[in-house]
Amino acid sequence: MTDVSPLSRRAAPTALPALPVRPAAHVTPAAPLRHVLLIGNHAPRQCGIATFTADVARALPVERVSVVAMNDGHTYPYPPEVVFAIEQDALDEYVSGAERINALRPDVVCVQHEYGIYGGPAGAYLLTLLRGLDAPIVTTLHTVLETPSAEQRAVLEELCALSAGIVVMSARAVDILVRQGVPRGRVRLIHHGVPDLTGDPATEKARLGVGERPLILTFGLIGRGKGLDTAVRALPDVVRAHPDALYLILGATHPHVLRHEGEAYREELLALARELGVQDNLRMDNRFVELDDLKRYLTAADVYLTPYPNPAQITSGTLAYAVGNGKAVVSTPYWYAEELLADGRGVLTPFGEPRAMGEALSALLSDPHARAGMGARAEVFGEAMRWPAVGAAYAEVFGQVQPRRHGRMGRRAARPAQVQLTHLHAMTDGTGLFQHATGAVPNPHEGYTTDDNARALQLVCRLPVSAAHLALARRYLSFLHYAIDEGSGVFRNFLSYDRRWLEARGAENAQARAVRALVVAALHPEPLVSDAARELLRRSGRAGLGLESPRAQAILLLAVSDLHRSPALLAEHGALLDAARGYALTLASLHAASARPGWNWFEGYLSYANAELPHALIAFGQASGDTGSLTLGLSTLDWLHGQQRGPLGGPDGWTFWPVGCERVYFRGEARPLWDGQPIEAAVSVAAYAAAYAAGAGEAWLQRAARALDWLTGDNLLGQPMLDAVTAGCRDGLHRHGPSINQGAESTVLLWDAVLDLQVAAAQGERGGPTPLSADD
Repeated sequence: MTDVSPLSRRAAPTALPALPVRPAAHVTPAAPLRHVLLIGNHAPRQCGIATFTADVARALPVERVSVVAMNDGHTYPYPPEVVFAIEQDALDEYVSGAERINALRPDVVCVQHEYGIYGGPAGAYLLTLLRGLDAPIVTTLHTVLETPSAEQRAVLEELCALSAGIVVMSARAVDILVRQGVPRGRVRLIHHGVPDLTGDPATEKARLGVGERPLILTFGLIGRGKGLDTAVRALPDVVRAHPDALYLILGATHPHVLRHEGEAYREELLALARELGVQDNLRMDNRFVELDDLKRYLTAADVYLTPYPNPAQITSGTLAYAVGNGKAVVSTPYWYAEELLADGRGVLTPFGEPRAMGEALSALLSDPHARAGMGARAEVFGEAMRWPAVGAAYAEVFGQVQPRRHGRMGRRAARPAQVQLTHLHAMTDGTGLFQHATGAVPNPHEGYTTDDNARALQLVCRLPVSAAHLALARRYLSFLHYAIDEGSGVFRNFLSYDRRWLEARGAENAQARAVRALVVAALHPEPLVSDAARELLRRSGRAGLGLESPRAQAILLLAVSDLHRSPALLAEHGALLDAARGYALTLASLHAASARPGWNWFEGYLSYANAELPHALIAFGQASGDTGSLTLGLSTLDWLHGQQRGPLGGPDGWTFWPVGCERVYFRGEARPLWDGQPIEAAVSVAAYAAAYAAGAGEAWLQRAARALDWLTGDNLLGQPMLDAVTAGCRDGLHRHGPSINQGAESTVLLWDAVLDLQVAAAQGERGGPTPLSADD
């Protein structure tokens, strides 16, 4: 496999995967819910989500509620329950934010999600924080799109995968998510909470200076796209029937709108009213209204109006407030309005038709009995929307997801106790190891590669000496012998079934992989293998020099790390040692150029075989005494671990999620979850085991075990990559299941991972490496 370059940034929209849901029958009783942490905007920031977060915090019947608030370039005088704030465009603050939240040890974290309030593409920075959390996550989706962009879909897909529960505020939102692949059992409908109105309409009208005038109300932050111009154009029809009617638009201009265009839109609406001759019937109160004042306005209103022009609006806090408190409503038929105003709870008028809107408003103002009946039906519906009921519903959901932190998916097969070479034997003929398989049957049409034969040679040379292992080692050595171009001293890679080389020089990864395999073989205790390998190393002396690919350089660093086990062999290949020193410096330079706060990596993206880069620095640093390389390797591997963790299992609450290959994963984006390759798990096992061997701590051995568990079924679909019948490994985990094909690379790497974990565990138990058994 060659380096993947970031040529295609975006995947075509596809359905969200059907992710596993722990059946309710297997959920253990939750511990008492004591501490809930909310993430989102919070008052005094002026927006609907800020108000919603503050209201949820007050409504939850738990001992403690903490809030992590999002800032938008401004700081706010938050109340004490806001424990800290995150600047939305500062990726590093999301990383440190996860650590700070874990230190607070909440029982549940509840995210208020709206794409625009978090940084990164479609708000993807939020995912960086959520990946690092220990507590189970419940996400409230304030926006659900029927046709999201590719970036929005990627964020939603990972957000749903990370969340133990999803809360939406309309049945339409539930249907959309289910159609997009989110399991129905994970989605819960909880209505938008509303305050309870207790005032007298006449009293509140008098307090507002309205007198007995018929009052139509719209409230919320002002900006284009709210349809307020349609509402103003409807006023002449209202005024003809009710000359003293007043349309009150209550709310400050949205802060983002204010920064970009000031009060231009508000002035346009006032100018339009003057042009239509209804300036005395329009009042615009330019202020953000606190809850107590808002209750008075709502109580005073005769009819509430939402003229929004976008049919795809999935929720509206302002409409919820009106319906939940028994107000007669006229609205355009956006999704949320269609749902809330069904069954006679309101009147819908077509989009962009002010005359129809004006006629509906006039009719309701003329008929107090109709308004009262509509309001009564709305008030009955609104019982479930009162904040105490909504708070209790959220607490119920939080209690159901608590066991998730301590439960496993329950689908992982037992880790193999020994290496099984059955499928490798089936994939090997008189020439070497076939590259691909159709199912479990070798595919001769795709021929062979030096890369795969080198991997196989390295594997069998690590196993105890036996006749079967020696036979395979000789076959793979013979392939590498044939792969050397005698004139240039480098390796060719692709060989057709009729034994024709398909290129003059193989890719750099194949060069480095062949060198590493020969080094491992040269250290073999059986001279039959080691002597031949040493001779081939001499003949291919140029293969490891002048490499430019970072991953090829990493593989060569691993080869030279192995060379350090034999001082004589190391002295014989001083050119490789010199090259390795240069490659270590190159990787350090790449890191210095690419790393950013929150992105501790060698490139601006993650592609494939990612853990090989830090693994190489760890191994080379430990073997050569290069503490700088060792430190950098451990630091970047720890960061990579944070990118490769998910919440689905393990007694410590996480499992391994490799970065998928369906697209390139650029800095700050949502992770690609699918087309996960066994190579990612295998090289992670090797790297984690190397960190453990370097004395970095017991946690690394557990991380290695989690990565291997991904191959045996502890993954997003709960399906093993290892075929227990053939001892082959499936080539990838796709949205609809594992690949049926069991190729050479995936199979060799799986058994390499088994070996790496067993060696590391044996070192921990016995103080040194122990030979492992293999089943031929």
